[in-house]
Amino acid sequence: MDYTYNANKPGVKDQIVPLALNACGVRDTARTLKIAKGTVMRELKKSPAHKNKYIIDNIEADNMAKLEVYFVLGTEWDECWSYVGSKEQQRWTWYVMERRSGCILAWRNGRRKEEVLQQLIDEVADLPIVVCHTDDWAAYRKCLPAHWRHEVGKANTWKIERKNLNFRTHIKRLQRKTICFSKNEQIHDNVIGLYIETYYFKHGVFSASTQTSTQ
Repeated sequence: MDYTYNANKPGVKDQIVPLALNACGVRDTARTLKIAKGTVMRELKKSPAHKNKYIIDNIEADNMAKLEVYFVLGTEWDECWSYVGSKEQQRWTWYVMERRSGCILAWRNGRRKEEVLQQLIDEVADLPIVVCHTDDWAAYRKCLPAHWRHEVGKANTWKIERKNLNFRTHIKRLQRKTICFSKNEQIHDNVIGLYIETYYFKHGVFSASTQTSTQ
């Protein structure tokens, strides 16, 4: 017995997301797997998580031993520019990262407006955040809660800026000088979200835990 259509074969659809997260566009993936472009798009339209449930569940359960004692939340905040269709249709990826581990706590995509930043703040409002490091954009001063210590300056946001470079290197649609850009806003957002969920949610905690135990 054999399938007429490649996408029905076991394991073929499972390769779509890994290819998208390793600089393959929709057409690249369809050509490589010998499946229809529509099949790739439908798979990439499945929504990823916006916030790190692994971290939140353990904090709510007071399971700090699993998170390691260093996990006092000092955070870096930043936004990364991209576009969908044309440069007039700008799309910004906002995310907040725990400084020590490099673990991303939550993310949002949208315009570079205060309401999108507020959505991101709402995602992490219940976490025990102590300090926020940001650049000098005025919206951070206006929107960040007063009980979070706010420190401004590029000297303290270099880790998250380095992550922005990782995003652009690994995700084809975010590269600055290329003809490969997103045409579908939902797929654009989901690929970024899947990348964060795959590499920077739970993974970041384990990486930092390993480094702490070996030092």
